[in-house]
Parts: sequence; structure tokens; C-alpha cells
Amino acid sequence: MKKLTQLTKTFLLVLISAAILFTSLNTSAVASSIQLGGVESVPGYIGGVKFTTKTKTDGTLLYCLNMNKKTAKNITANLVGERDAGVAYIVTNGYPNKSFTGDRLKDYYITQTALWWYLDNTAGGTNLGKNFKETGSDEHNLRPTIKALVAKAEEAKKAGYAKTSLALTASNFDMKLDGNYYVSEEIYAKSYSNISSYTVSVSGANNIKLVDASGKEKTTFGVKEKFRVKVPVNSVSGTSLTINIAAAATGIVYKAYEYKPTDSSMQPVTVSIPEKEEVKVTAKLSLEIDSSRVRIVKIDATTKNALAGATLVVKDAKGTVKAKWTSTTNYHVIRNLPNGTYTVEETAAPQGYILNTTPMKFTITNTNRDITLKFENTPRETVVNIIKIDASTGDPLAGAVLLVKDSQGNTIAQFTSTTEPYVLTDLANGTYTVEEVSAPAGYKHSTEVKSFTITDESLSHQIAFENHPEVPVPDTASSSLIITLLGIVIIASGISFVYKNGKKAR
Repeated sequence: MKKLTQLTKTFLLVLISAAILFTSLNTSAVASSIQLGGVESVPGYIGGVKFTTKTKTDGTLLYCLNMNKKTAKNITANLVGERDAGVAYIVTNGYPNKSFTGDRLKDYYITQTALWWYLDNTAGGTNLGKNFKETGSDEHNLRPTIKALVAKAEEAKKAGYAKTSLALTASNFDMKLDGNYYVSEEIYAKSYSNISSYTVSVSGANNIKLVDASGKEKTTFGVKEKFRVKVPVNSVSGTSLTINIAAAATGIVYKAYEYKPTDSSMQPVTVSIPEKEEVKVTAKLSLEIDSSRVRIVKIDATTKNALAGATLVVKDAKGTVKAKWTSTTNYHVIRNLPNGTYTVEETAAPQGYILNTTPMKFTITNTNRDITLKFENTPRETVVNIIKIDASTGDPLAGAVLLVKDSQGNTIAQFTSTTEPYVLTDLANGTYTVEEVSAPAGYKHSTEVKSFTITDESLSHQIAFENHPEVPVPDTASSSLIITLLGIVIIASGISFVYKNGKKAR
């Protein structure tokens, strides 16, 4: 999917994060009609104004909405509709829901007259005159309580019925990597009305946590509480993810309804127990995980199979180490690296492989955030050929016993030479020596010790180990006898010669 510009992304996030309210009203059904019962006389506590109580047949108190009509009793009254928030305020905060004096008739009197007075002030009614409101006797001092209730009702009318609402926000909608979790900024109710708490659910990844300011996991929060969302790193498979938050709350609104008797000459009424309406609202918010992802694996340069055992580091452009690990046969994943250029370096090669000293570079940008690297190692192929040769002819010699040791004096190999080189492989880096234990027959024993060193740059060696032939030594006793015999022969020859010459002379 094509990457959004930062401006577009921010704009969309603001739109997404705006609270979207869904309202479900009137979870309690309002009765379409009620049955009115009998009445009870109430004394004229103020200015001699008297009237009667009104009730439903089940005993629930009713209040009259028009004093000038006949007392409504023993008749059916049908639902007309909703009255304003001022009427609801008086009913909710009047008797029997609240008591002003402790005397039920006085409390009913206060509530009923406050309702008439309120309707006079707000609906042009003529229920109560000046005698009641100003000049009439008030030996029980009820008038101040009635006036106060009317004033509060007028305030409630101006405000209207409570609007249940909820909206969430955060200072930033991008989640940041923190250890093993992506963590959001604090989320809170930026606006709310007629609710005290809300329940939060989240979707978009597995094992998401919701925590309050103390770090405690929970799902229900007060409207003044803040919370954070935590998403496990291992729940995020790609480089971007949207986490959806849904908050739900219920507000309660108490409403008053008007009922008119089937006989239109009788007083309309409202019920003393207000209708409880539950208003359900939800708010939605979306968070964004926008992560870079770098996957690195070590492989054999020849087979391309994954290699375990290499020690690798990732450094930023300043040389700061951002990650260090030992390779396995799986990709190593590094997330949330900021935009920039990085290098991957090997500090230790897998066993049996040559250290790769050439760093690999990669660059993270807004459009290049998912990077896969394969870092190769060349297998170590050490080959050491050792051969015995005649020092005079250079011909291979069989029969010499040779010993190869490492720098610690440990025996690596002991073998008897043939006319073919003896081959050593898979030697670790280090210095080794070759010495002769016994020479081939007819050759002198060599006391020479030859050495060779294995490094990543010097893996192959040819070792030619010389032997000199032995020189034959004459037998001394045999030589003396021969010389003696020769001497005798010479002497005898000399005597014979002298003797012959002497005879001739005579």
C-alpha cells in the first residue's frame, strides 16, 4: 500500500480520533396510559390555598399541571408527551423523592405549588395568585422552600435535559516502542456529559493491555482518569498497524411526561416518579503503529543456508551500537529504528567460517521501512599438505613417522609418510609444528622442526620435509688384513727381485 504523507496521515488520524457518538435512547418504556385513583385533601398552608393529592390506582403520587380544571380522579389518563426539564426537575427533586419538612402533606404541598408557580412563570399559567406568592399567611414558612425549588427548575429549563456525550483524545496518536511493547500517549476524555465512567475495548492486535496511570490493568475508567494502550511487539507482524479503541458509557436522564384524562375537563397530571431514560453513547479513537522493520539473517555463501553462531552488531551513522545479537537460523528482527543510514558488522564468525569484515549498509526512509538483509560467510577450507622427500633427489619418501602439534603442544596428527602428501583439513587459526619421530630406512633422522600458521587469509600450506641418505663406512678389520697381505706381497716381490738380480751378478 502506498505510504501516506505525514500531513495526510495526521489529518486522517485527527478525523479518525474524533469521537463518534452513537445514542440509544429510552431504554425504559413510557406507559401509554395510567389509571387515576382517589384523592386526599391537603390543608391550605399558605394563604388558605387548598387542594387534594392525586394518585394512580397503585398508590403512586401524581401532580396536577393545571389547577384551574376539575380534580382528576378515578379515570384513565392517556400519554400526551414529554414536559420540559424544569417540570422534571421539580418532580425529581420533590416529594416523595425528597423530603423538605418530614411531613408528607407539607412536602406534597411544597412540590405541587412549586410546579404550579413554575408553570405560571414559564408557560403563562394562572394557577397561583399574589396572595399565595406574596401576601398570604405562611405560618409554617413553606414559601421560601417553594420559591427556591421554582428557581432551580427555571435554571434546569434553560439548561435543558442532560445531554449524554463522550469524546476521547490523546496528545499524540502514534504509539512508541518501549521495551517489549508499543505504548500510546495518555488517552483521556476530552469532553463528557451526564456520565461518570466509561468502559474501553480495543482491537487490532492480540494481547493488548489497557493500564491506568499507576500501570494497573483495567477496562473501566472514570471520566477524569487517563489510560494508556500497550501492544506487545510480537503482536505486530508488519511495519504499520491501526489499533482501534471504543469507549462506551451510559447516561441516565430523568424525564417528566404529561397525561390527560379522557374527560378533558379534568386536570392533566405528571407522575411523581420520573421516567428513567438510559442514554448509551460510544466514542472511538484510532492509534497508529508506524514502525521500521529490519530483518537480518546469516547465510553460508555457498549453500545460502542460514547460519547460527555469528555475533553481529548494528550501528548508526555516528557509530552508536543500536543492536547486538548472536545469529540463529531465523531472521533477527529490529524494529522502530529512526530514519537514517546504518551498518551491520560481524564481530565473531560462526564456527567453521571466515570472519566477514565487510560491513553491510542499509538506509531507512519514509518509503523504505521494511528491509531484509542476508549477511554471508565463506566456509573455512584449510588444506595442509605434508610430504617427505629425499634431500638429494627431491623424490617422495615413504616410511618416515611425523608428528604435528598445535601451539599448546597438543598432538594434532601422527602419521607415516607415503609417496603421496599427507593432508590435514579443518584446522583452527593458529600456529602448528611438524617434526620427525623416525626417519625412513637408509636416511638420516631429521631434527628440523617446521612451523606453519593458519589465518583467515592463509588457509593452505605445502610442507616439504627433507631427509639425507646415509653414507657407507668401510670395515676397519677387513681393510687392515688386505693392507697387510698387500704389504707381504710387495715385500715378497721385492725379496724375489733382489734375489734374482743377485744371482745374475754372480
